[in-house]
Amino acid sequence: MTATAEKCFIFTLVSELVNAIKQGNEAAFEQAFLQLRDKVFLYFLKKTGAEEDARDLLQNTFLRLWQYRGSMNEAFSLDQHLFNIAKTVYIDHLRKRQLLVFKGVLPEGQATPAADIAWDVDRRLQRILEKMPPARRQAFVLNKLYGRSYREVAAAMSITVKAVENHVAKAVKELRKHLPAALIFFFWITEGF
Repeated sequence: MTATAEKCFIFTLVSELVNAIKQGNEAAFEQAFLQLRDKVFLYFLKKTGAEEDARDLLQNTFLRLWQYRGSMNEAFSLDQHLFNIAKTVYIDHLRKRQLLVFKGVLPEGQATPAADIAWDVDRRLQRILEKMPPARRQAFVLNKLYGRSYREVAAAMSITVKAVENHVAKAVKELRKHLPAALIFFFWITEGF
């Protein structure tokens, strides 16, 4: 076995890998990159339809993973951490494209209608979430945007599973009241609402 192969397979448990990355272990980070780069690349390729954009977004995602490694939580899988970052990177990408269209740097056709809608939904969602009580907002964000189970959210927030269910239900009800049904449907399709 080569030194590189040994280095790539040191971490067998996901929690060990997350903890090692959190501690700044470059071999663990390299292992994460090798294991997940294709999956993340395909996610971005599906979203953008452009290989060059997908490669850039992939690079930005792993760069952010390394930059914010200290805030990783071992209770969540590496996939969860990485795809939360990937969603944020993609939304930032859409915002930058919108800004370039607005400034006239990119022609109108460069920003797709889906990108316009996603940017608008995100902006509206952020405004509504900011008005929610902190516990309701946190439960909703962890469950619906980060894909955590009710049990995981309850553990992270030190509350009961029933309390999480109530917070999420109230948040969804509030969103339905303030967002048009078409935007909620779009959000469900693109983000897994």
